[in-house]
Amino acid sequence: MEERYSKDMSHTTWDRVFQRQAERADLAREWLDRLDLRPGECVLDVGSGPGFISLLAAERVGPAGLVHAVDRSAEALAYLERVQVERGVRQIRRVHADVCALDRLDPVPDAALVTMMLHHGDDGPAILSAAFRLLRPGGRAVVAEFHPDGPCEVGPPREHRLAPDVVRRWCEAAGFAVAEEWRQTAEHYALLVIRP
Repeated sequence: MEERYSKDMSHTTWDRVFQRQAERADLAREWLDRLDLRPGECVLDVGSGPGFISLLAAERVGPAGLVHAVDRSAEALAYLERVQVERGVRQIRRVHADVCALDRLDPVPDAALVTMMLHHGDDGPAILSAAFRLLRPGGRAVVAEFHPDGPCEVGPPREHRLAPDVVRRWCEAAGFAVAEEWRQTAEHYALLVIRP
């Protein structure tokens, strides 16, 4: 864990955030496996930041699919654009917006990733409600966070971590059905949720 922490990410650089996302690649691959992403599907990545997870999702959905990488930071999305150009990845659409302000996305996402970002937001329930609203009926999402009982060697300090029962309640209040909840590591947990 870094000595300083700020919810708005002002304590770090997008290079460092991309590197931290890459360090969690095994976790991200597990999220994508649980979503059972298929070629041609559309994915919403909420709070994508510099986009390492969006890039992994783009590999899964292939050139016929699409990833909506939504973030409030123009700088994070500019970073993702540079990486996309370097790697020749075209199936990511960068969306500079607060996900809560979006009415719809075209095409409508089949799946969503709300991963390691709720602790940065001001209104977790509103973020999850937006993800629910933007997904197609039958769509699925992975919601992942840092566990407050973890050793806090990576990620935010304990006081910024969200307990699994809190995130579960928020998901259910948004309308999601919780299909599965699991502990990924000492630091991380995730939920697979479905939009009925």
